[in-house]
Amino acid sequence: MPIAAATGTLIVVFVIVAALAIYLTVIAYSLYKVSFTLGTILIGVRAIANQTEPIANVVAGIADNVTGMEHALAGLVEPSQASRRRVGAGRR
Repeated sequence: MPIAAATGTLIVVFVIVAALAIYLTVIAYSLYKVSFTLGTILIGVRAIANQTEPIANVVAGIADNVTGMEHALAGLVEPSQASRRRVGAGRR
C-alpha cells in the first residue's frame, strides 16, 4: 500500500498548493485594483495641488494692494481732518 499512500499524499499536496495558488491570485488581483485606485487618487490630488498653487501668489498680491489702498486712503483722510480743524478754529 505504499504506492496508494504516496499517491494520496501527492493528491492532498496538489490540492493544498492549488488552493494556495488560487488564494494568492485573488489577493494579487485585489492588490492590483487597490494600487490602480490609489494611483488614480494620487493623480487627482496632484492635479488639485497644481491648480491651486497660484492662489498663494494672488492672495499675496491682493494683500499688497489692500495695504497700498489703506495707506493712500489714510493720506486722504488726514489732510481733510486737518482742514476741518482749521475751518473750525476760524469760527470760534
